[in-house]
Amino acid sequence: MKTKRQGYCRSGVGITLALSMLAGCSIRPLRTVMVGSGNLQSRIDIPLIRDNAALYENIRAGNWNAGGQIAGDIKHTGVCRVKYHPSFKRNHWMAVEGTMDNARKYPVVLDTGASAGLFVNDIHILRNKLAVHPLSPAKVNGPRWGICHLPRLSIGGISLTNWPCFYREQHLELQIFGLPIDRDNAVIAGVPALRRFSYITFDGVNKEVEFSLKKAFQCDQPRLWEQYPFLIEQDLGGNARLLVKIPIAGSETSLLLDTGSGTGLAVSEDLWKRISHRVQPGKMTTAEDLYPYLGRLPCKRAVVRQLSLGNRLIEQTRISIFPNDSPLLGRCDALLGMQYFRDSVVVLDFERSVIWVKNASNG
Repeated sequence: MKTKRQGYCRSGVGITLALSMLAGCSIRPLRTVMVGSGNLQSRIDIPLIRDNAALYENIRAGNWNAGGQIAGDIKHTGVCRVKYHPSFKRNHWMAVEGTMDNARKYPVVLDTGASAGLFVNDIHILRNKLAVHPLSPAKVNGPRWGICHLPRLSIGGISLTNWPCFYREQHLELQIFGLPIDRDNAVIAGVPALRRFSYITFDGVNKEVEFSLKKAFQCDQPRLWEQYPFLIEQDLGGNARLLVKIPIAGSETSLLLDTGSGTGLAVSEDLWKRISHRVQPGKMTTAEDLYPYLGRLPCKRAVVRQLSLGNRLIEQTRISIFPNDSPLLGRCDALLGMQYFRDSVVVLDFERSVIWVKNASNG
């Protein structure tokens, strides 16, 4: 059973630094490692949130209530369109640029694979002097977790003010010969934050995200769109995830949609048994897939000639097959990243609990 803290460990596949893939095609000793900044609460330049502070009580109430609501405010009532963050070209995650109070800019990953409303790491805390409250004790070779206060995060014309965040005193780092050449400084906006909007559109054609806080999504020419119902499932610890019903290879499937991931499809062994005879798989190989905060997870890989995903037909795609008890999948059959939707438009319609997908051939 997951503990409350463990539920927030899964910050989305999208955090993975895609640059780590270069290690497989280079003779240089490139490696992706988790790096920590030590005990943040012991630093004199980092303010602390005391147990009896009103802010601490608001953060606790905002993040851990049964409704998944957050104490922070959103300043914008209209519709806002923002270009994809430049990191999309590398990671293919759904990310936009966000600015904190000190004018520092960071990628903000809109991550339906993350259960925390907002999630930051030690880089954000140190550079922005965010007030912290540790939640986990120090462990041997283990990181601390906690909650912190984010005064403001601006995305285009939208401002998220006085938001509580979860943090981890670590970040991913790409190193060469032990020297850092890239660091993961992405802010993660998870399901509890995204569901505050009426809808969010990921426009893969124009490489833009559209946010609407109050206005409902208007579907022009419904015949051009596919619709898939989704459910936001929440456990007693307040951990939320977005589950979508989409047929895979003709098999009705409940899957975790992970907009924070630019990868394709990961399935359980049980689902693979149901669909493998329909997809003409090539030779299976044994492998490990890297997921932040979960580590390298054993799996098998297969390349399939054709895969039907709803009404979409995917050619020559790789599928990862995980054990049924893998921590990656939890109780769902599959995890789906955004790889198959790069040339289309996807709308998360939170008002209707529907995902709309516009096919590429329809413009």
